[in-house]
Formats: sequence, C-alpha cells, structure tokens
Amino acid sequence: MVSKFDKELGLDATITRRDFVYGSSLVVSGALAGCGKNVDQGASSQSDYSFNVGTDWYGPGGIGDYATSHGNTPDLIKTAHEIRLGRFNSIDQRAIDSGEEYDLVVVGGGFSGLSAAYHFNRLNPAGRVLILDNHPIFGGEAKRNDFDVNGVHISGPQGSNDFSIPDSPRPESPDDYFSALNIPREFHYAEPGGSAAGMRIPLDNYEHMTWYESQFDVGHFFRGAATPLVKDVWRSGLNTTPWSTEVKDAFARVRSIEIEDKDGRDTDRWLDSISLKSYYEDELGLPPEVTSFYDPIMASIIGFGCDALSAYWGKYFDMPGFTKPELIDKAILEVPPEQYERSLLQSFPGGNAGLARHFVKKLIPGAIEGSSFNDVLFGRIAFDELDRAGNAVRMRLNSTAVRVEHTGKSNEHERVQITYANNGQLSQLKAKAVVMASGGWVNRHVLKDLPAEHHGAYAKFGHSPVLVANVALTNWRFLERLGVSAAIWSGGFGFTCNIRRPMIVDGKSQPLHPDEPIVLTFYAPIFKPGLGRKEQGAVCRAELLNTSFNEYERQIREQMTMMFSDGGFDPVKDIAGIILNRWGHAYVNPGLGFIFAADGNTAPPDVIREPYGRIAIGHSELRGHQYWWGAAGEGRRAVEALLDLHF
Repeated sequence: MVSKFDKELGLDATITRRDFVYGSSLVVSGALAGCGKNVDQGASSQSDYSFNVGTDWYGPGGIGDYATSHGNTPDLIKTAHEIRLGRFNSIDQRAIDSGEEYDLVVVGGGFSGLSAAYHFNRLNPAGRVLILDNHPIFGGEAKRNDFDVNGVHISGPQGSNDFSIPDSPRPESPDDYFSALNIPREFHYAEPGGSAAGMRIPLDNYEHMTWYESQFDVGHFFRGAATPLVKDVWRSGLNTTPWSTEVKDAFARVRSIEIEDKDGRDTDRWLDSISLKSYYEDELGLPPEVTSFYDPIMASIIGFGCDALSAYWGKYFDMPGFTKPELIDKAILEVPPEQYERSLLQSFPGGNAGLARHFVKKLIPGAIEGSSFNDVLFGRIAFDELDRAGNAVRMRLNSTAVRVEHTGKSNEHERVQITYANNGQLSQLKAKAVVMASGGWVNRHVLKDLPAEHHGAYAKFGHSPVLVANVALTNWRFLERLGVSAAIWSGGFGFTCNIRRPMIVDGKSQPLHPDEPIVLTFYAPIFKPGLGRKEQGAVCRAELLNTSFNEYERQIREQMTMMFSDGGFDPVKDIAGIILNRWGHAYVNPGLGFIFAADGNTAPPDVIREPYGRIAIGHSELRGHQYWWGAAGEGRRAVEALLDLHF
C-alpha cells in the first residue's frame, strides 16, 4: 500500500518507471526563446556487493537511441564481475574464433578510442580498424538522456558535460578536432522567456559551483536556518548565512589568496606531495568547515574530497586559496558582450554526446542519418551501419573485451588475440596492434601479459563512482519564483543541481520558458572522507550498486521538496520523469605523487603510457583530470606509438 507521504512525493506515479514512448521526432523543436557524501540511505557499507542488478535497479532510460544505455548497464556490470573473479583467466574452449584480423583493434568507444581510430584512419587510410565498445551505444560517459514531456523533447547529459571553444582554426594541427570533424566554433543559446526574462542561467553543469558563481542566479540552501535560501553568497549574502563568524571570515580570507611561487621551491611538485586538506587546514590555517564545503566540488570533478587528493589539483582547478575568484570574474567581465558566451564552457543539449557523435559521423559516415549540424546532433543512429563489412572503420557494440594477449613466436608473425563477450557468447579475433582505450580498473585484469611495471603503476590508481540524475520537469515556475537557476546545499542527496540554457541549433532550441519542460541535472559524487582511496572507492561503489532506483527516486524527490517548496514546487505535478546514470568507475583519483613521483621514480601515468609489444594504453585517466580533449590526446599518443613501431 502506498503511504500518504509517498503520494505527496509522487512515488505512486508510474511515469518514472514506465517505458517512455518514442516521440514523433528527435529533432530540436520548440520556440526559439527557448550525490554527495551523504547519499547513504539504503546502501551497504560492504565492498562485497551483488552484481545481479536488474530493471528495478536500472530504472527507465527515456526515449530514443540512448534509452537502453544510461550509465553502466546491468549486463556490463555482470560481465565486469566475472572479469574481476578471474572467469576468463584461461582461454575458454567455448570461444568462437571468427577468423577476423584487423590492422588495429581499439578497445573502448569513448573519446580515447574514437580518437585512436580517427588518427589511425587519418595516417593509414588503407588500414582496417575495429572498435569494441561494451555498451549498447558509443561515447563512454559522453551520452545523453532524452525525454518527451507533453510533446516537447528535452535532453540532459549522462556524464561528460562541457567543452571550451578553440581560439581559431588550425587545420594543420592533429588536435584541431573542430576543423577535422566540421564542428562550428560559434554557438548561441536561448534566452529565458516570460517572467524569467533576465534570469542568469548557466550554459553547463559545472561553472556555477564556484568559478563563475557570481555570473549566475545561484541559491545556497541551509535547511532549518532562519534564512534558508541565500543568493549571491560571496558578495552580499555571506553575513546572512548560518555559518559562524570564524567560518565566514575564513571563507572571505581563502577567497582573497593567490598562491605564489617561492624561491627554491618547485610549487607544483610540493603541492603534489601534500593533500588539499593539509594545504587548507595546515598551510592556510582554515577551519575544517571550509574543507568540507569544497569536498563535494572537488569530488564532482575528480572523484574524492580534499583529504584524498593532492593539493596540486586545487591549483590546477583554480580553487579558492590558489586563485582569487575576482580575477576569474574580472577576466570574463572584460570580454566584449558579444563574446560573453564564448568565454564560458559550452554544452550541447545532451552534453558531450554531441562531440562523440561528430567523431562517429567522421569515421562511419552512414552511421548517423543526415549531414547537417542538427542531423549529427539529433539524427537517428543507423546501428546496422556501424559494423558493416567493407567499412574502413567498424564498431561492434555490446562487446566487452575479457582477455587480450600477444600470440605468435616472432615479431613478423606476432599478433594480439582479443576475446570478447557479446550477448552471452565469447568470440575471438586477431589484430596487428591494439589500443586499450578502456579504463585502468579493467585493463589490469584483461591484459594477460601486462608487464610487472605496468601492474605496479596501476596499483597506484584509485577509482570512484558518480551518480548523474536527470529530472524531467513539466515546468520550472518554482525556480523562477525563487529567483534561482542553480542550487548548492550540504546534506541530503547530492550537493548541487541546475537547469541550463539550451543551445540554438539551426535556428531552433529546446524551450526556456518557466511554463515549459526542462531538465534539472544533479551531479552526485559519492565519497567518504577519512577512508583511504582504495577502501573509499570500494565502499562508494557498494553504495551505488546496493541502492535501488526507488530509493534514489525518493531521495531526489525529498531533496527537491525540502529546497523548492517555498517556490510552489509540487513533486506530483512538476516531475515528469527521472533517469539515473550510475558510473561505477567514473573518476581516477590522483593521490599524492600521481603527477610528480617521489624519489626520482617514474610517475604512474608515464609508466602506463609506454607501449609493450603490439599493445598501447591510452585513456583519460592518465591525465589525472578526465576530460574529452585530454582523452582524445591520449588516444592519439597511443596509436602513434604503435604506428611508429609496427606500421
């Protein structure tokens, strides 16, 4: 029986659990306008968790081509568990040898893998390439969620979110993907309509957190405080927060500090040898409340809080205590008005899925219907074209590599044998060379002849999860009444959420009117300060895998009701659907010495970058900070190393 409280939250509604009906079109329509550390309810603290997840755990996926692939899929999770348990440590006699041989096999269809395939094809157009991707659709975490709400198509990112615009075309540069993939360099975004006109709404899901917070309408929520909603905290609202005088003074001080290099000290190397928590509390003398405030921000971009990361990353990300926020504000305010949007991070309607689709369109022209910018972003995927015989580059989806190793007795005849699982069947094929563009947590199990040095380096990699929740709203009038487009809080589900200004594509955009549907996105990192990195990662993944869809849905609805009810938010009427994207190994966690190894040793990423035999590893983790351009760079580096050695 559904309780009265559940009905008030809308938990008796079926729309969040039914299969969404595919809309009449996925082209952009509508008028031109327009998990944080406390996510622990219902989760086990044990690292030995069940991998037998099903549809009740997975939840609905929305509409369109991405509906069956949101976050890690149940089938992938089960196969990954078998890999971890050593199920494929010996060659399975049931594996079918397909007889196929490729010049290059790329394991992984995210940006690293797509870039590796692109550069191999660019430099060796006669070569045959196969990409093995373990999801039902390509892109890694650069996928999107699509909803149809009252006949309106709206989208949100599953993970990979934003990009910056290169200054100018450089077609001669191998890394100028905008020129190579025919991506525009000028983008425009819808303006809010109706009574929301003039509201300052972010373009992406990150910059409102701290860097450009003053440029947007951000509300800080303090549950139970006399003033629960505080806007413009750092300029006019600090004194109305419930923080103590000591904490307020500490925030004012840390935001006025700009780190300086000292004579005789390699600042970056020194910062990489101490934790960010130590930098804030021991070096700057700040109270732990300041560190706790910045914990989820750091976790949302690099996996864990300040105690588990080196202080180098505080400087890398221009966090308070390293760069004065007013310097960032000044830099953006000094650009001409017509360049304002360009100076911010950009985001396609479904996040960086737009970039991944451009890569695939370049590699396999028939894979996405149409040819215009709008077509590449929203055209239907012709799945039967991806793995078509005769293509110079082929892509095989739902194919998880479980065993990769060299075979043959001489360099001339040496090959790499790849065993992969697809729909319960094991198959084998061979390649002259392989780029492992898959995550380090699986590479160390799948690569059967991985050198000891590489194993030792991978032992220093930690990984942590994230939950990205996209909530389809029938309207966002409650946000307009409160005067906020983004929220930040402590305690409860996640720590921030926001709506975005939709990109205008071919003169149209998804709507941006408070009475029209929109997607509200939560980036909810899961982290446990005080635990070691490896233990923390295991405990947090256990929480992600042991929490049902229904429980996360309840937490989201309760969080929104607590924050937005004063604006008239009604969870029954205002929520049209929820999609969860669970990424168990979303982040690599660069601990102390990850970038600058101590005692003259080689840094772990540099060890992994060294190819062995006919295999090279290239994935975004090697940068510490995982982002699309860095991932593409690692894929290019890996394939070029193999070309130099074997082609």
